[in-house]
Order: sequence, then C-alpha cells, then structure tokens
Amino acid sequence: MTCLSLTACGSDSPESTAAPSPSHSAGAAAAAGPPELELVAIGDSIPYNASYDCPDCTGFVDRYAEAVGAATGQPVHVLNLSDHTGLTLPGLLDQLDGYTHNLAEADVIVVGIAHNSSELAADEPCGAPMDENDLPDWSKVDRASACADASAAKYRPQFEALFSSIAALREGKPAILRTINRYNDWIGWEEANLTPEEDRTTKVILDRWDAMLCAAAEDNGFGCADIYQAFNGPDGLEPSGDLLGADYTHPSDKGNELIAETLVDLGFAPLA
Repeated sequence: MTCLSLTACGSDSPESTAAPSPSHSAGAAAAAGPPELELVAIGDSIPYNASYDCPDCTGFVDRYAEAVGAATGQPVHVLNLSDHTGLTLPGLLDQLDGYTHNLAEADVIVVGIAHNSSELAADEPCGAPMDENDLPDWSKVDRASACADASAAKYRPQFEALFSSIAALREGKPAILRTINRYNDWIGWEEANLTPEEDRTTKVILDRWDAMLCAAAEDNGFGCADIYQAFNGPDGLEPSGDLLGADYTHPSDKGNELIAETLVDLGFAPLA
C-alpha cells in the first residue's frame, strides 16, 4: 500500500561542498538515469486503498504510476494524500491549500472525489425515507430526474473551482491531470435488494452526476476516466459485482486493476 506520509531521509556521510568537474558531473547524471516523476493523488477513500477494505490489493494509484513509468521511461514516486474519513468535495476544497506545494511540484495528479458528495451518498437521497433496514427506500423517490439535475447544478461550480485551482498550479508546466467519476455501488448490492425500477432511479441520479463531473474536469484540462461505464456497462445498469470488495463500496483488486486500465486508456500526454 502506498505510503501516506513523507519521511525525511538523511545520509550517514557529510555532503561534500566541493563542486565536481564538468566531466564528473556529466558522468554522475548519466549514471543516475532519467529523472524521477512525482505522482500526487488526492481525494476520498476510493483511491486510498485501505488494507481493511481490500486486503492484499494493489490500488489503482500505484498501478497507474507503474503504467506512467513504463510509458515515459522514467521512475515514478507516489505520494497518496487521499483521505479515508468520508471526505466530501466541500471538505477537499477546504483543505486544498494544504496540498498546494505537493500539487505544484507534481508531474502527475490524480483526483478521486466522486463518491461521497453525490446524491447516492446522501442520508435521504432525493428525499427517500429510510426503510426498516435503515436504507433509503428508493421506491419513494419522486421526480428523480429533477433531483439529479439540481444536485449536479449545485456541485458543478465546486468541481470547477477544484479542477481550475489545481490546473493553475501547473500552468505552463507539463503535467498529466486525471480524475475519475463514480460507479454505482447500489445496483447488485444484496443488502439493498433493489427492484429493477429502483435500479433505474439510481442510474438517473448517477447519469447526471457523472456527466457533470467529467464536463467540469475536461473544461479545466483534466482527463476524466469513465469508471461508471467500466463498472456498470454502457447502460449503467450492470451490477459492479466482483469489481467491488466485501463492503460493496470500495474497489476490489480486480476493480482497482480496471480503474487503472481506464486511466491508462486516456493516454499519457503531455509526458509521453
């Protein structure tokens, strides 16, 4: 699992203050090989890849970093600053200043903040009351389309602010900017036991949400990996199934692999 904190590294021997000769300097540079790229990931628990969500899994952030390294011929260092605290989009915006230095220095930036702010994650999504199992009663949702539109309109300016702020930190410097949208973890969840009509209600909400999120990302120079269709099919109605772990929320190892592949499909411009 990716280390989530920076550790200062020292040397047992004092650093020499003598300047090397030009030939020595060139030789050292050649021996060192290509420069290291810095990949920084921010977001919620989907890119976090906690061991208790997915034991022995390789997260998509690390998988994607490996692919970037292969495509560019440069080693990639990963700094995964994602957050397993139920982080929402407003919460990420509030703490964005704390990531400014890391993002400004990053060659690759991956943002994963699609999950906890969508209407599917609300306590009463689109006004759905709780049923006897303390789950939203999706059959009681009225005018899901209007609710979905209102939710997307509410969050579009916040996504615009997030993506534009990050892009501005890298303005004039080549960087891969990527984000992911949200898969549906309601369809196929045994505990929820949704009817086909209730499945379609969740699809309506997610259709609007993911379209909004990707449009905001792309308008600000980010590539948006459509993991919604990757997990739930072209019609958005296929269960995520074994692409999710035991909690049917976080991606399984297979799901992490698919997310990484979907990111890779966007290419590696402008670095390769």
